[in-house]
Amino acid sequence: MAGASDRSGPAGSAGVPERTWRNAAGAWLGIGTAPGALVLGAQIGGRHDGVLPVLVLAAGGAVMALLLAAGGRLGLRPPRGDGVAVAALMPRYLPGPAERTLTGLLAVAMVGWFGFNVGLGGAALGELTGLAAPVGVALLAVPLVAVLLGGSGRWNAVAVGTTLTAIALVAIVAVRLAPPDPPVVWSRAGPPVTLVTDLAGYVGYVSVFAVRAPDFTVGLRDRRDLAWCVGLLVVPALAASVVGAGLAASSGSTDVVAVLAGPHGLPVANLFVAASVIAPTLATVHSGVFAVRRFAPPLPHAAAVLAIAVPGSVLAALRVDQMLLSWLTLLAAALPALIPPLAAEAARRRRGVRRGPCPPGCGRLRRAPRWCSHWPGSRRRPRPDSWFRLC
Repeated sequence: MAGASDRSGPAGSAGVPERTWRNAAGAWLGIGTAPGALVLGAQIGGRHDGVLPVLVLAAGGAVMALLLAAGGRLGLRPPRGDGVAVAALMPRYLPGPAERTLTGLLAVAMVGWFGFNVGLGGAALGELTGLAAPVGVALLAVPLVAVLLGGSGRWNAVAVGTTLTAIALVAIVAVRLAPPDPPVVWSRAGPPVTLVTDLAGYVGYVSVFAVRAPDFTVGLRDRRDLAWCVGLLVVPALAASVVGAGLAASSGSTDVVAVLAGPHGLPVANLFVAASVIAPTLATVHSGVFAVRRFAPPLPHAAAVLAIAVPGSVLAALRVDQMLLSWLTLLAAALPALIPPLAAEAARRRRGVRRGPCPPGCGRLRRAPRWCSHWPGSRRRPRPDSWFRLC
């Protein structure tokens, strides 16, 4: 019966197109299988001599799932969520200055993720063709920007195909560069501060996507669809990070591109690296354009794409992908703290509780000197204790 109630909604939700998790799976699976998870695992494993503590995996997976579920629920069809994308959602929850600050942070984060993805893919192309890494970046960035300028309807099929190449890449690394011993260990390796930093890497990996999750959950029917989407991201990301740690253990290096091009790797696998960054790059720019145009409304679509791609390409040429863990730690400190208050506010609104200045002649009990929770329609009853007093 709970499932039936999840799928029901008020008449006002009729304007939101209904979707299932299958309609949204591409973006979530694309982030979960992106090479970033492989590189993250390699860099965390490199800090622990090629192993991943179970504590880090379990805590990282749990926090990632909670952040994604809390952010994604805001996009569900009413009454389970607001049923709108982030661009329309944030003005409902944040005042103007806070919304502009968040939008600016998201745009900067998207530039960084563009730099990571294209830098990794461009370096792989450079190793494959014998060209310098900046040339490889240009070879990858130019056609990607051209596709993005053509509109999102033209790259959906491309994203699905390149997601499959990312899965193939993880399989190749798992088989070709398998470590002699399992990379996952039960014992805690390193001081607590190191484990906190490792956990911040996982949190930072999904921080931007968690804030932008309503863009990818708009119209989903209920929490079961959201749970499928969250699982399609978290489970592959954890699996890819374990494979990345195994790569660090077997090679002694955290540079995925260099290891694949080396004598014990498989040079042609760098073609999979270059292809596998396409889906997350397209998703990054897709969300980045919303952020840029919200920050600067008169900006046309093409200019917003270039505002993400041009500085991102500069970062890619500088190989920002080799500093992934530091970048994710910074994101973990900046963005995820926003999600719990938004989720709590959304839950309060779903319960029908409104807070605002007392209505005229309220005469009821209230908690704070200036705020009342007893507007018409509220289902919360006052409690006659010392925390309340008459309006």
